[in-house]
Amino acid sequence: MLNKIPRLFFLNLLWLLMSLPVITAGGSTCAAFAVALRIADDDEEVKSFRGISRRFFKAFKQDFLQGILIFIFSLVSFGLGGYFVYLAWDSSFNLLKIGLLVIYFFIVLVLNLYSYPLIARYSNSFINVLRNSIGLFLQYLNMSFKTIGLVILELAVLALTYKIYFAGLLILPAVIFYTISRTAKDIFVKLEKPAPAEE
Repeated sequence: MLNKIPRLFFLNLLWLLMSLPVITAGGSTCAAFAVALRIADDDEEVKSFRGISRRFFKAFKQDFLQGILIFIFSLVSFGLGGYFVYLAWDSSFNLLKIGLLVIYFFIVLVLNLYSYPLIARYSNSFINVLRNSIGLFLQYLNMSFKTIGLVILELAVLALTYKIYFAGLLILPAVIFYTISRTAKDIFVKLEKPAPAEE
């Protein structure tokens, strides 16, 4: 992981730069996952900054429309969740509301966790991306929960960096992309190259 930090830092800068217009954030995130999947796979192409740039902008162009769709979906689903939390907070929490919020956010996580890596690696319709994200999560529950745990920890660290002028934004988003990509890459390899059946 340590020898990948400079490349993740560079990837993060590309992601931040290309996300600035906001409308491009989805395509930028898909492109970041395309690179992170290759870094996780120790691909020769992304062992240099030049290779990372080339792969990033190629993926950005290729997945731009799908990226916009999934980014809008992510914004709406998490934004709606935030609104539900606000409503519940405003009218006082109870166990039923907490339970419903947990279920809602769990569904949103399931739909979003593998969507960006799937777009980055495969060509598919938007509905099939969501369907496949659900399928992968349910098929690989243990790996998925471990990944979510790590991502929540990384998001907590990112949130805490506001005290030092959000310094975590310079590296932590790419670390999160890499964390998800490590799991997604292992799953993709298992699906693409299944173990030979025993005779």
